[in-house]
Amino acid sequence: MKILHFYASNAPDIIADYVKVLCEQMGQDADNESTTTVQEALQLLRDRHYDLLHIHGCWQHAAYRVARLARRKGTRLIVTPHGQLEPWVMHQNYWKEKLPKRIFFQQIMIRQAYAVVVQGKMEEECMAKLGWNRRTVIIRNSLITNTINAQEMAQQTWKVYRKIMDSNPLALMNDSTKDTLRQLLKVGITGDERWLGESFVTITDQNQWRMLYCYAHQEQIAETVRRGLNILRIDAPYFDIQQMPSFMPDSYEAPKSIEEAIGMQFATENDRLMATFRHLRRLAMHHKLTVSHLVELDKELRNHDCAEDQLCDALKERRLYNFSRRIMQLAGDLTGLDEGLMPMPPLNDRLSRHLRSHMDNHLKI
Repeated sequence: MKILHFYASNAPDIIADYVKVLCEQMGQDADNESTTTVQEALQLLRDRHYDLLHIHGCWQHAAYRVARLARRKGTRLIVTPHGQLEPWVMHQNYWKEKLPKRIFFQQIMIRQAYAVVVQGKMEEECMAKLGWNRRTVIIRNSLITNTINAQEMAQQTWKVYRKIMDSNPLALMNDSTKDTLRQLLKVGITGDERWLGESFVTITDQNQWRMLYCYAHQEQIAETVRRGLNILRIDAPYFDIQQMPSFMPDSYEAPKSIEEAIGMQFATENDRLMATFRHLRRLAMHHKLTVSHLVELDKELRNHDCAEDQLCDALKERRLYNFSRRIMQLAGDLTGLDEGLMPMPPLNDRLSRHLRSHMDNHLKI
């Protein structure tokens, strides 16, 4: 894990000392670098890959410039305000300095951070009142309190770094890992590796396995993935997903199963599928459609027969037919549903890609 620390050259000495202690105490757990020069920080971000940018302090436009480039480069942001968002600081020269900076960049930067590290309960309460970011973590500063030592402070900070890197894992998965996930889902759903009809894609990077496990856990498809691994007899590294916390967007809601939402009592399979597609459209309209819903639909279509012509006619009457075709496209792409099992042909158009984009980004911070 590579971390770049940035703080202004005119920042208080305690911030420089804090960064120095973090870098020294974290040791080999993370590759830490620090800079106080905006041009050097920008050049480092252009020339090298960093997993995290840790910004210390507030109210410096230079920090926002660095954070903006980091975001474009896919580097995740964490901010430690060092008390500079507390009311007594905010009120200093508020109208001429703090308010314009708040509107122009400070609030934006805090909102975009994966996490905000505060150093006490009072600072946490101040952050809660501001409402700029709910993902706050208290880590006390060993330089100003004896309730924590330098090593504990560094260890707790590293855990926050790890939690950030386990968040929104799909964004960190490469194409090979995504292909592996699709194949594992297909085998996990069908229970038979012969459905693959292709050579299995192998992941060689342990961190990519970690991202796959994190994604499966967050999307509630871990059981299906594990079943696929067992059937394919893959010796994948073990991760205790219960001990791998992650940050979620403020608007995140854990997905409910289709069956839980629509019930189980239907006269025919067609009635059940009609209710399913109506529910999927509601989810899509509210940007709550997830891969777990497609896994459920895939299982339903594989395990039960329906009167396809009648179903398609009913979907057309309710103006759900093209939406259902787009769902078929997504199921084919993400769970490996075969066209022969689809009650209608898939549709890959702009709206299909729009749905896919929302599904891919619903864990994005």
